[in-house]
Amino acid sequence: LLAAALGTPDRDQAFNLAMGIEFIHTATLVHDDLIDNASTRRGITTIHETVGVNPAIIIGDYYFAKGANLMASIGEPSIDLAISKTVMTICLGELLQLTSRRDYDQTLEEYHNKIARKTAALVETCCYCGAVVANLDARRTEALRQYGFHIGMAFQIADDVLDYTSTAKELGKPVGADLRQGTVTLPLMLALQEPLVAPALRALFAHEPMTDADHEEVVRLVCGSSAIEQADAQARDFAVRARAQLAAFDDSPSRDTLERVCDYVVERRT
Repeated sequence: LLAAALGTPDRDQAFNLAMGIEFIHTATLVHDDLIDNASTRRGITTIHETVGVNPAIIIGDYYFAKGANLMASIGEPSIDLAISKTVMTICLGELLQLTSRRDYDQTLEEYHNKIARKTAALVETCCYCGAVVANLDARRTEALRQYGFHIGMAFQIADDVLDYTSTAKELGKPVGADLRQGTVTLPLMLALQEPLVAPALRALFAHEPMTDADHEEVVRLVCGSSAIEQADAQARDFAVRARAQLAAFDDSPSRDTLERVCDYVVERRT
């Protein structure tokens, strides 16, 4: 909606687009929670825990279809193409996450590719589609697409940091939840590069299975290293790149809000 407000959108098209994308986003969360066997999201019981596994799958499928239906009503093939491609990209990102569980030696490039697919792609597409319904020219459409990509990258890195540094109450889920599922994120990757911390971490990873105490010790070691500060710096770098894209637009309330988003994604606590 903010991206669309930078141009001259049809109001109904903008809202159908926003609702359609959010239905698709919610569908990915329903299925993601099911895959991860998560009992809560943002402190609220997940759908599969509430109604069961099979109904949750059907609800997720329905949300995908409802989102596609809303966007088809806009009648813009480029939007339908972008969204369908993004859903495929998200699925690939989730597969990469599944197949890289407990891979403690993955590269920064592999990590960036994973989060670009599972998170940044959707934010990028939101901004691109907002520009399409706003009838923006190619230069400004590309600027918004780049803004969305970099904001998505910043958001996911900051989210991975919060998995180590926030409290369970703030997150609405246990601290170190990704770690317990075997998901290796940037803070842990960076901590494994520190000679004073890496041996203790690898000794814990050798335990099979790891206990709650092991996971808590990993969180303590990561938080006691410079990894958190380094990861936070990477998130802020992506946010700075996002903000630079907004130079293509004149001052307006929507642009101001998009600029504030650059600060929010790296400063939030939940």
